[in-house]
Amino acid sequence: MKRDALDRASFLWIAAAVSAALLPVLPAFPGWLAAFLVAIIALGIGLGLRRRRLPTLLRLILTLATAVAAVVGSGSSVSQDTGAALLAAMLASKLLETGSVRDGRSACSFALFAVMAGFLRDQGPLTLFLALGASLLVLTALARLARIELPGQPPAPTPLRALTASAKLLAISLPFAAVTFFLFPRFPEPLWGSPGPEDRARTGLSNDMSPGDIVEMLLDDSPALRVTFEGEPPPASAMYWRGPVLSDFDGRRWSRWEGDAFGTKPEIEAHGPTLFHEVMQEPTTYRYLIGLDVPTVAPQGSRIGPGHTVYAARLSRSVRQFRIGSALDYRLEPELPGQQRQHQLRLPEGYNPQTRQLMAQWKAEDARPDALIQRALALFNRSFTYSLTPPPLARDSVDDFLFATREGYCEHFASAFAVMMRAAGVPARVVTGYQGGFHNRIGDYWLVRNSDAHAWTEVWLEGRGWVRVDPTAAVAPERIRDGLSGVIPPPGALSRFGEPLWNLVDAMRRGWNFVIVDFNAARQRELLRKLGLDMDDWRQLGVVLIAAIALSLALSFALLWRAGPGGTRDPLLAAWQVLCRRLAAAGVAKAAAETPDRFIARAALALPEEAAQLHALSARYVAQRYADGLRDPPEIRALIRALRQFRPRTHAARRAP
Repeated sequence: MKRDALDRASFLWIAAAVSAALLPVLPAFPGWLAAFLVAIIALGIGLGLRRRRLPTLLRLILTLATAVAAVVGSGSSVSQDTGAALLAAMLASKLLETGSVRDGRSACSFALFAVMAGFLRDQGPLTLFLALGASLLVLTALARLARIELPGQPPAPTPLRALTASAKLLAISLPFAAVTFFLFPRFPEPLWGSPGPEDRARTGLSNDMSPGDIVEMLLDDSPALRVTFEGEPPPASAMYWRGPVLSDFDGRRWSRWEGDAFGTKPEIEAHGPTLFHEVMQEPTTYRYLIGLDVPTVAPQGSRIGPGHTVYAARLSRSVRQFRIGSALDYRLEPELPGQQRQHQLRLPEGYNPQTRQLMAQWKAEDARPDALIQRALALFNRSFTYSLTPPPLARDSVDDFLFATREGYCEHFASAFAVMMRAAGVPARVVTGYQGGFHNRIGDYWLVRNSDAHAWTEVWLEGRGWVRVDPTAAVAPERIRDGLSGVIPPPGALSRFGEPLWNLVDAMRRGWNFVIVDFNAARQRELLRKLGLDMDDWRQLGVVLIAAIALSLALSFALLWRAGPGGTRDPLLAAWQVLCRRLAAAGVAKAAAETPDRFIARAALALPEEAAQLHALSARYVAQRYADGLRDPPEIRALIRALRQFRPRTHAARRAP
């Protein structure tokens, strides 16, 4: 293949396409790796504009170093992120050797793979917007390269016209894309895949909890849940969203008891109507389904475990939407079997002796569980401070927290309170989840962020069952009433001007998740059922799918035919055709085999008032359209304007004799 050299303009189009293709994947990389790839791209652009190349050995070393950095930055594991990082590294390095048409076409092809890799990390509207922009630039760059390889082409269109032509090509493909998205059979699970990183989940709730774990979530303002209530919602201070229940304590870390996942659901007595709500839950690496405390009706395909946590039948790392019912007034497990009671009282030997001694003293003074609870809450209210930056705790974490540091946040208070109750002979466990929420008035739903992550305690009382006790409310009631903003208020300008914009953006993201991201096999089956189609009848579905694809392709070809050759169309010819249509409207239509000279001569006879201007335009058009040598771009642009501005002032059929 002939290696035609790239001109500066073509190289800039390729560099813009490569840079735009990396935008969807760069946010997934560590900051240093993203900066390194940007530096490689800048070096490649600088060399390309000067038409220089690095020595082969230096280029090889730099390429290998980029690949190693990509593997190290993605965790040195076999995962989707590692593959995406290597692809991005190779694409950035490709600019170091892009100097010919063949190199440019290879870079554009690799860029399309990078665009697809961005959707492995996120399927949000921002990723789609970046991907569309990158695809637009790639198509425009490929069209530019095609002009170089075909001699005798008209002058390259302006950047705006080139981008418009590529945008039309993308728009023409939309009918076929819509049909395949909504009608092509979907499977409950993907047919292929590669391991993904565990940090792909954003809800953050896990099977265990130790001091310092939840603070990372408290500083994360990204959405965790979007909830729509079917009835009157409770106040935000009463919104406790139940997640994993932690019953095992090893002296420092609370973890989930295996029996909480596989045992039978405990007895619950609801003292009021069930409050149903629709939950849109962000991706998570666990099977927990978060619902208002306490769930009584599990969504389809899930079950309620012994800790009254809802477990999905299958793991899903995409947005999940479900309907769940909860009881706000209840009595949970009024009878506690002996084995479970002993488990909920278990404490490790040799840990937190000061706490044991304190609780033994309190129990000797007044052993009633209610009195012990109130005394512990009073201690927290009187002597403790809510802080997101507490000092680290020693081996005996509860002793250190109660008698030394006396600073912490929800998990410190919940853990210490549960240990105190167990030491006093009151069954207790820690519940993790979320507390509160923000009402988005635009979409009329409640937004629960990761920063609303919370931990509280449940104690078992005779005749009352498991009762929620939130020791954080005794220390910082504003945290429960107003969320984290009650402890760390946002800047005034942000709350005053940024809130409406944030509400609009989040409402759009919720709608996007519902229509696009959460469109799974079950929702497709429901859509087909509304259309009168049976998903199990493959003959019927096949006929409908083939017919829909045929119609979409016919519509795409019709739009393509109407739009003309798109980016390869000669703007001078398009302007001449505009003049021909206006003359036809004035009563002088051009014959199919008529040359421009003959047609204009006939039009001048029919429209003598326009004759001089028509002859001048015809002479200029023929000189530029059929020129033997190089065309004059400034003259062509001026001629295009003149042809488009011409409008006949008379009509041939109405001209006076």
